Amino acid sequence: MAGIFFLMITALAPFVKMAKSHSRIIGCASNLREISLGLHAYAAEHNDSFPVRFGELYPNYVSSEKVFDCPATRTVGTADKPDYQYISGLSEASPPRETIAEDLDGNHKKSGKNILRVNGSLEWIGIRR
Repeated sequence: MAGIFFLMITALAPFVKMAKSHSRIIGCASNLREISLGLHAYAAEHNDSFPVRFGELYPNYVSSEKVFDCPATRTVGTADKPDYQYISGLSEASPPRETIAEDLDGNHKKSGKNILRVNGSLEWIGIRR
């Protein structure tokens, strides 16, 4: 009986790992969505310009500093040292599909990255192997 249980656990392990990875990708995307809302709220109050630094969003435009922390990393991202790359110098008038923020390389190992566009859309770009 114990052998069957061990065999089942062994067979299910890759699926559990895949589910955890997918959960982290979704948590990261959720953070970027909240950051997007903060960016657009900031721009609404600053002549359609986005902030120079991510840190300017906290605490007035994002509710928690945790949005700067990608759940897939071992480090703890903060407003001063986020787990996301931010492209400053953009505004509401920038091309809608322009990337404004994305995962740092390695956040999701080598599986891909979340990309936030100026228009607020979010896209997962998987890396083909």
